[in-house]
Amino acid sequence: MLTESSGLLSFIKDIKHQRKSRTKDYPLHMGTKFKYIIYFLAVFITACGNGGTVKIKDTSTSGRISIGADDEFRPITEAELSVFQGLYENTNIHPIYTTEDSAFSLLKNDSVRLIVAGRKLLPQEQTYFQQLKINPQQVKIASDAIVLIVNNNNPDTLLSLDKIKAVFNGQDSLWKQINNKSSAGKISVVFDRENSGNSYYIAQKLLAGKKFPSYCFALHSNTEVVNYVSKNENTIGIISLNWISNEYDSTVISFLKRVKVVALSLNESKNPADYFKPFAYYIETNQYPLCRDIYIISRESYTGLGSGFLSFVTSNKGQRLVYREGLLPIRTIGHTIHF
Repeated sequence: MLTESSGLLSFIKDIKHQRKSRTKDYPLHMGTKFKYIIYFLAVFITACGNGGTVKIKDTSTSGRISIGADDEFRPITEAELSVFQGLYENTNIHPIYTTEDSAFSLLKNDSVRLIVAGRKLLPQEQTYFQQLKINPQQVKIASDAIVLIVNNNNPDTLLSLDKIKAVFNGQDSLWKQINNKSSAGKISVVFDRENSGNSYYIAQKLLAGKKFPSYCFALHSNTEVVNYVSKNENTIGIISLNWISNEYDSTVISFLKRVKVVALSLNESKNPADYFKPFAYYIETNQYPLCRDIYIISRESYTGLGSGFLSFVTSNKGQRLVYREGLLPIRTIGHTIHF
C-alpha cells in the first residue's frame, strides 16, 4: 500500500543515481558506438532528403507535448505528471486545465495530444475523428464520484437519490421540503464551472438532459465551491471527489474542516447505515449512487510521449498514485512482501 509520497520520491532519486552510475562505470563499447554512427548517418541522410530540415518526433520517454484535462481531475493529473516527469527527465508535458467541453474541443482541434476527462467520446465526436481517419484511444484510468457538500451548520447530511432528483428537477426548492425542521430557507445549488463535467454528469444522470432550475449556478473552480458553501448555510455544493479524496493533502484536510460531505442512499430510509459517503470501497461496490469513470483519450497516431504517459498511468506505479489520491484504481495494486 502506498501511503506516503516519500517512497516515490526515493524511487525517483534511486533511478537518477543509477543513471549516473551506469554512465560512469560502463563506457560505450564498439558495438554501441557503431549503432550511434548509423543513427547519425540516418539523420543526416533524412536531412538532405528534406531540404536540410530534420523532424524528429517525441518518444514515449522524451519530448515536449501539451495535454488537456478537466479541472475536476487536476489533483490526480498533477500527481501523475509529477512522478512521470521525475522518472523521465527528458519529458516536458504542459497541462491545460479547463472545462470538460473545452478539453474535448482542444482534442478535436489538435491543440493537445490527449485529454483527461470524465466521459468517453460522444457519437458525434467519434464521427468527427472517423472523418479525419483518426481512431482515438479511450482508456479508463480510475473511478471517481460526484460529491455533495453542505455547510457545517446544516444537519441534513443524509439524502436519498430521490430527494436529490427532486431538488434538481425544481420540485423541492426549500430545505423544509427535505426536512420539516430545517430553518435554512431556500435551497441553492452551486457547481464548480459552467459546462463542467460535474454539471454534465448531473444533467444526464438526474435531469435526462433538461435545464437546471434557476437556483442552480456555477462559480469558477472546486475551491470556490467549498469557500461558498462554508459561508452559506442554504447551499449544496457539487464537486469532484478528486478534490477531497487525498487524506494526506493539507488542502483537502482544510476543505473537510469547513464543510460536510453528504452521504447518499439509492432509496429513502430511516436507517443511517443505508447511506454511504464517496469512499473508494463504496464506489467499487456501487453503493454510492453518483459514480463515474475517468478516461484518458488520446489522438496520438504513433508511440510518442502521450503513449508513454498513458502507459505509466495504467501501470502499477501510476495506479498506486490513483489509490493514494483516494480514487478507485482500475487494477489491483501489487505489493512487495519482505521477510
